[in-house]
Amino acid sequence: MGAILPTKSLPKEEVKKLVKKTHFSEHQIKKWYKEFIKDCPSGLLNRATFLSMYTQFFPDGKARPFYEHLFRTFDQDGSGNIDFTEFLTAISITQSGDPEEKLDLAFQLYDIDRNGTIEESEMTQIITAIHLMVGEVDTRENNPGERTRAIFQKMDANSDKLLTKEEFIKGCLSDEHLYRLLAQSDDKKST
Repeated sequence: MGAILPTKSLPKEEVKKLVKKTHFSEHQIKKWYKEFIKDCPSGLLNRATFLSMYTQFFPDGKARPFYEHLFRTFDQDGSGNIDFTEFLTAISITQSGDPEEKLDLAFQLYDIDRNGTIEESEMTQIITAIHLMVGEVDTRENNPGERTRAIFQKMDANSDKLLTKEEFIKGCLSDEHLYRLLAQSDDKKST
């Protein structure tokens, strides 16, 4: 994504780019940047810091596997660090993105190997990580593998055992329950 050199203020050109790319105002971007640099003086959020920050939200659950996947998703360039642009873009989508933006980010979460499709094993890994994080007990009806198979039955239009981004988004937009489950979103989608 092109790491931004850490300075006390964000260059004007970068602010303009972020206003276009995110759902934040210039003022909000500057506030976010100030806080980001306070927490990450190098201008980069590393995996260890990210995990320690986010796993606090689920002290009783086993959140680490899910947040490992979330870190990978936020780290768009695969550098092993999250720069401010990557961070703010992801936060913007999760807070204010429209359903398609949220589903695009969710697709990236489930597409572990970043090959442009979701395999059943990838979806099972993420659903398992979500269950661990929230402390859900795997029952016959709530088993990650069974859930994955049911989801693929609904979404895999050509039965090739792979979900394309189009199949994933179309499937989620046509089913409120799947949207909430797979996008990890409580908002109502408006199509």
